Amino acid sequence: MPGPAAEEASHPPAPWRFRGRLWAGVFPARHRQPVPADLRPLPGGSSHLVVGLVRYREGTLRYDELAVGPLVRRGARAGLLIDRIWVSDPVSVRGGRDIWGLPKELAEFDWTDRSVRVSDRAGLLAELAFRPGRLGLPAVPMPLPGFSGSVGRRLFVPGRLVGTLRREPLAVVSWSERLPALATTVPRLSVAVRPFRMTVPGPVPC
Repeated sequence: MPGPAAEEASHPPAPWRFRGRLWAGVFPARHRQPVPADLRPLPGGSSHLVVGLVRYREGTLRYDELAVGPLVRRGARAGLLIDRIWVSDPVSVRGGRDIWGLPKELAEFDWTDRSVRVSDRAGLLAELAFRPGRLGLPAVPMPLPGFSGSVGRRLFVPGRLVGTLRREPLAVVSWSERLPALATTVPRLSVAVRPFRMTVPGPVPC
């Protein structure tokens, strides 16, 4: 299980570049999500949670990732508030914290063909199920923006990717009480981007 290595690992500098697969769903939340004072929720953003699942299979590092947060904006910039994020690699933990101010924690990802279980030291965080959908569109460039840091030290992460967008079902099978409560285990919208090529540059203070 996760241990002290997460605190000791060195990391490569930004930008990080990857190839892999991504799934994301927008789920109604049981309660309105708190948003820091320097940010504003997008319309409906505080009443929904984005759940993102990524497999980085080639590139700067190879690891799995689960991120959960609301959609917010700061001025003209909009993106995911990345305030809960788990990864399977201690080097990614250290790089995420040092470079982008991301609160990354270490977790284990147990995959089958159509599901994944994500667990940390305290036990199961989430189990997600997905299944292949229809053939996707030709590969297109897409922004992948996010916010990290804290009030007074807010950072904008201008990620971007090129990939094949697919409409694919994503569902929550299990969900820890340590995570924000969901109103339903079926998302309002779910998509996959597979395969993708992604670049995550250094953050922009905002």
